[in-house]
Amino acid sequence: MPQTSFKSTNARMVFLVVISLIFTLAPTGRSEQNEQTVDVDGLFSFRVPQDWSKRSSFNGTEVRGEWAKDGTKLVYVWGQTESGDYAERRQPWMNHYEETTTRLGGRRANIRNFSSVKDGKRMYQAELNVGNWEKGEVQLYMRIEGSDPKTLDVAKAIFKSVTLPLPSPERTTPQ
Repeated sequence: MPQTSFKSTNARMVFLVVISLIFTLAPTGRSEQNEQTVDVDGLFSFRVPQDWSKRSSFNGTEVRGEWAKDGTKLVYVWGQTESGDYAERRQPWMNHYEETTTRLGGRRANIRNFSSVKDGKRMYQAELNVGNWEKGEVQLYMRIEGSDPKTLDVAKAIFKSVTLPLPSPERTTPQ
């Protein structure tokens, strides 16, 4: 009887290892192989699907860029927001409005999703404001808009991929 228990334990262990390997090596629905990483002057980076292309990038008085695929467009702006005033963030024309607050790289981030009708066509939009939007201290603004309802899922994945360099630690040195 002890030998049977030993063989049974070995079989279970092998089975668990095989299952673990399958789940570890199995491709997921969204893999980094199908994405490209965009680094914006070392200020921040994010990932977009491989088939998206850069439409414009402006580096002068403001850091601003645009990426697109078909009718879906991503816009980013460093150091300011293009969202309305915080107190008036939900407008009557915004349908299915949702807003969440999270943290990105240790910083406060507001994400809002909504849809609207433009020229008789439903458009979906998601916005990310990193920083204190309430006080107008936004470090990064991103907007993704498109006519496909899946635009909001794409936006969620892109916003999740944003990485900001860690702020330098505050140093308290004795003087």
